[in-house]
Amino acid sequence: MDLYRFEPAGGIITPLGPAVTGTPLAGAMNGGPARGYVVSRGLAPCTVAELELQEGHRVRRRVRLPNGHGGWGIATSDSAVFVGTYPTANVHRWDVHSGAVSTFGRLGEEEFVFALTQGPGDRLYAGTYPGGKVYELDDATGMIRDLGSPLPSATYVRALAADPELLHVGTGCPARLLTLNPATGETQEIPIPELAREDFVYSLAVTRDFVAVGTEPGGLLIVLDRQTPGRYDVIETDERTIDAIAIDGQVLWCTGRPSGSLFRYDIATGQLDRVCTPLPGQETRSLAVNPDGVSGISGGGQSWRWAGESTTVVDLGQQGLPAHVEPPQSVCTVQDDVLVGGNFGLCVHRPAERTMRRYVVDGEPKAMVSTGDAVYLALYPGAGICRYDRETQKVTPIGKIGGLSNRPHDIAWSPDRDLILVVTRNQYGHRGGALAVLTPATGTIDRYDDLLGESALSSLALRSSGPESTTVIIGSETIADGLPAQSGNAVIAGFDLIERKLLWTWQPLDEVTQYTSLAWHRDLLYGVTRDGRLFAARPDTQQLVALGHVGGSEPGRLVSVDDHLYLATEDAVLQVEPDLSTTTILTGLASEWHNAPQLAADPTTGALYVCGSAGQLQTNLP
Repeated sequence: MDLYRFEPAGGIITPLGPAVTGTPLAGAMNGGPARGYVVSRGLAPCTVAELELQEGHRVRRRVRLPNGHGGWGIATSDSAVFVGTYPTANVHRWDVHSGAVSTFGRLGEEEFVFALTQGPGDRLYAGTYPGGKVYELDDATGMIRDLGSPLPSATYVRALAADPELLHVGTGCPARLLTLNPATGETQEIPIPELAREDFVYSLAVTRDFVAVGTEPGGLLIVLDRQTPGRYDVIETDERTIDAIAIDGQVLWCTGRPSGSLFRYDIATGQLDRVCTPLPGQETRSLAVNPDGVSGISGGGQSWRWAGESTTVVDLGQQGLPAHVEPPQSVCTVQDDVLVGGNFGLCVHRPAERTMRRYVVDGEPKAMVSTGDAVYLALYPGAGICRYDRETQKVTPIGKIGGLSNRPHDIAWSPDRDLILVVTRNQYGHRGGALAVLTPATGTIDRYDDLLGESALSSLALRSSGPESTTVIIGSETIADGLPAQSGNAVIAGFDLIERKLLWTWQPLDEVTQYTSLAWHRDLLYGVTRDGRLFAARPDTQQLVALGHVGGSEPGRLVSVDDHLYLATEDAVLQVEPDLSTTTILTGLASEWHNAPQLAADPTTGALYVCGSAGQLQTNLP
């Protein structure tokens, strides 16, 4: 998608080029010391590329798959590369000799293939979401066999590893380790009490002697001795996620997040060492042990190699992996700069100079807010906060919100008190969410967990000045990652920034799953729900003033600027009138966002910045 400047006063649309670009990767794997394979992310249809990992880390060749926005599951055989895709769970086959691409087919009604592993002979196994199922695929016949859900309570099969007899299965929400015998269908859970406090078995590696498990969000490394059933070691890494594991005899290698570090664990002695941090904050998609060290591939599109005394990092985008336009995550303005958040990246546009610069950041900027000279970014996963300084043109990490917070939804700035406010949804498998209050002067982050019980926090509205600027209005949602939809009703609430306490809660509407956006405008609180209902209210007296509805595509962010209130949808920008009727002032966006659609405004000129498909925008202004 492209970035556009839209001037409502004159109906002028100015294209500014691709909104956010990068080389983000979903799945990756090393097919030996000299070859690697990666799958693009956020490009539809996605591509698979073969990498030369010894001679310059160059891209040797690539193919486009029939469908899919990315593929987490990837496996190789002597003759083919297999990729399991999303948002529909298909498995595709790339014949590395002939170059032909074929498709096994869709895996039931599943949406994601999160794990793919090669089994004995021509067998291939896939782990899926949201059914938490395992499928067997026969490369010789093209047949697919549904092996069911090894753990019916789990929604994810997040990790798989096969040996000649058994399939080892790591699940998510809840986290469990199981074995599955494909021949008999027998499933057995491996009792590991420490998994009870984890959400995912995120990574898995198996040899004849050992099974190694990596978890999220506790960042545990668990090593089971297969020669002594029931014996295992639990290693605390002080990380949040163990992304990837490789076992070399009695030595285990793994990478951890959020640090992005490479660890070496001596199974015989129990010694854990942090060896290096090749790419701070990055996710590792693939890890392999080489004759001269260890190599990995990151989710941001880099490959790296540690060779004992040194670490080499190669940007695959400079070696033939083409950058592509990503679905945006967020958009914000600061003076003349326009920022668009991407996948582990931030693109800063300077329209007057006709330039765009991409920064690597430690996650996806889900929400951004300007303080006039800087922009604060709230990142997923891990709910981190960082700061873009316009003058120095640098991005600096501030800290983590902590607790169970994982997915930031909204962010606001209090000019009167110079506070940054962020609302979040909790980690996968946990209901609830937090309000975080950052004091930029000190870098202190105060967190207020589960203010509204099991409801996550989805939106914010804060007056910039005046007596009511001490109260932040919070919208909630009943949605939780990795769990079934919750019964009940979302609410809005008032929180006092001085005394730091919840003042009141109010249910202005029935059957609301999410208050997607809130905004103050002309002394009223305006809001929009996920199902498109608009309302205007006086929250101090808990009085509804007007009701309306947005038809068509998914509603997103409300923005008040220049005495006008605007609403972004996937296809249009609407002007919201006082009676909550709407006027479509810009259409044809055909946008694809990773979250609710957003727009940003220049507070000085009233110009709007939107993301949309090239060449299709039309203004409906007279």
